[in-house]
Amino acid sequence: MKLNLAKQSIGITILYAVILAFIFSTPVALAGDNVSFSVGAFGGFATSMTGEAVDGYQDTEWETGGAFGGSIMYRMANGLMFELLIEQFEMGLEENGDDFGTLKATPILLMVGYQSLPKQITGFAFHATIGGGMASSDFEKGDVVKDLENTSGGNIDISNDSAFMFELGAGMDYFFTKNIALTLDGRFLSGSIDSKWKNNNGNTEDFTLQASNFQGLVGVRFWF
Repeated sequence: MKLNLAKQSIGITILYAVILAFIFSTPVALAGDNVSFSVGAFGGFATSMTGEAVDGYQDTEWETGGAFGGSIMYRMANGLMFELLIEQFEMGLEENGDDFGTLKATPILLMVGYQSLPKQITGFAFHATIGGGMASSDFEKGDVVKDLENTSGGNIDISNDSAFMFELGAGMDYFFTKNIALTLDGRFLSGSIDSKWKNNNGNTEDFTLQASNFQGLVGVRFWF
């Protein structure tokens, strides 16, 4: 509960900051103000922010995994920007050190935020975003699940529901030229995924995978 309240508080703070930046910002004649559209790609790590990987199972935990993706952004003259972001992250599920498998989730998010530009053609800038969307996911079976299938002589079918994901983040940009920038981001992704495990005998178990994670990402963005 404390973790959820803290994430909500951070999200509200950033949302207010974005709104205030939009209200009080004016179109300043900066080198590159005519730059408004960009595409980017990124990659890095994803590490869990939850105490339990599976809700109600205190011995479960996520291994730190990878994250990568890309986005399309439109920036208005006053810095307000809109971004369509698609990413994939994966984290390994363990219980008492045993490998149950790997969660692979693909959120598609609509973000709003603020994007600055350097005062010169090159140099540092910053950005902050907040938003949400839906995620599809798969669960790749690990050694424990495969052993259970071999022992029982049957297949365990694992299906995940689509889930809403909330994301907020901020980062720095370094413009090597007017059109090419290196990006560094820290992002908090919050959400849970309902997962159904069913064997050949028709027995079904429902689990809630707590997929909230922090992502550290580096990338490159091309401006047009």
